[in-house]
Amino acid sequence: MTAFDVAIRTQVSFGIGRSRQVGEDVRRLSGQGKAVLVTDPGLVQAGVAGEVADALRESGVETQLFAEVQSDPTSDSIDRAADIIRQSEAACVIGLGGGSAMDVAKMAAMVAGDRHPAEHYALMAHPFAPKRVATIMIPTTSGTGAEVTSTVVFSTAEKRKVWGWDRDLAPDLAILDPALTVKLPPHLTAATGLDALVHAMEAAAGKRRNPVIHGLGMKAIQLISRHLLQAIREPGDLEARGSLSVGAMLAGLAIEQGGTGIAHCIGHALGTLARIHHGRAVAIALYHAYAWNAEAAVEVHAEIARALGVHDTWQDERALAYAGAEAFARLVESTGLNLSLKDDGLSLADQDRLVEVMQSVENAPMRQNNCRDSTTEDLRRLAEAILSR
Repeated sequence: MTAFDVAIRTQVSFGIGRSRQVGEDVRRLSGQGKAVLVTDPGLVQAGVAGEVADALRESGVETQLFAEVQSDPTSDSIDRAADIIRQSEAACVIGLGGGSAMDVAKMAAMVAGDRHPAEHYALMAHPFAPKRVATIMIPTTSGTGAEVTSTVVFSTAEKRKVWGWDRDLAPDLAILDPALTVKLPPHLTAATGLDALVHAMEAAAGKRRNPVIHGLGMKAIQLISRHLLQAIREPGDLEARGSLSVGAMLAGLAIEQGGTGIAHCIGHALGTLARIHHGRAVAIALYHAYAWNAEAAVEVHAEIARALGVHDTWQDERALAYAGAEAFARLVESTGLNLSLKDDGLSLADQDRLVEVMQSVENAPMRQNNCRDSTTEDLRRLAEAILSR
């Protein structure tokens, strides 16, 4: 066993209805009664943002709303949210929604501490000023794990998907309230749940894996794989929703410690080329890369297969690893996820562009952390399989 370090920086609070106490959390963490709530138009329309804003105001917290977050957030949206934080002099920022809203909230809270725009910090070209604003994340999907990670993803004005990371980007508090996830439609439940499952698998199999990452990842795989289809079929099942919430959080902790791999490299490249929903993109990528990965990392993929529920009473490790690939493919197909990218405007004519973006500097950390090293020819074969469907 090699040496390793683990740092879990975010308090996690779970419970049905737990989000109604968020006003008390704001006062405890920030020492004052001003907050900015960052969310998206869909949650405003669904009334979820109003419920949280009401809970804040009932606790006497003066709340400014920023509800202009779109899927795959831009640096411009971060800068606009940061302006509101500065102008309101709020000492707490709350991210309510999926990964996009939480990433905007996390990044804007840091950007607001200085005069520079978000793109100044892309790929951490420059350090952030010290954190001055408390951050609380309330996920309404069970997917990205952004509520417990110290990274964000956003698009530049040139539409490049880039990263920001800093230990202070880790939220101070994550509130997991399964009741806030029941309005998520089936296709997004599928895409976000598969995103979390891919997180857990890639962290558990990645080059930075250690016993802590292994434990987090395997439990996340169990929870998500066993409850995802039930949450899709019965959206109001709070037991299934709660298991997905906890599974996604554990998967977030796993990638916080261990990073991701080739599926996220490909998924981010697809997002750059055609703004494919992130969860769908990484699920499509691992659907095609799983068996290729398992060929080079048999033991860990055999363990992943067990976590997926594959019985191994008669199989050797290699057969079990490949059975895990088949089980994952069946699960992806059972969710109804559209595996073809033709309606998104992508075809084999985009193979060279896809390979080029996979090899870009912003996608290098994911590619290099994958359990199996990849050549340009490997990437071309994966791109061909993805774009041919």
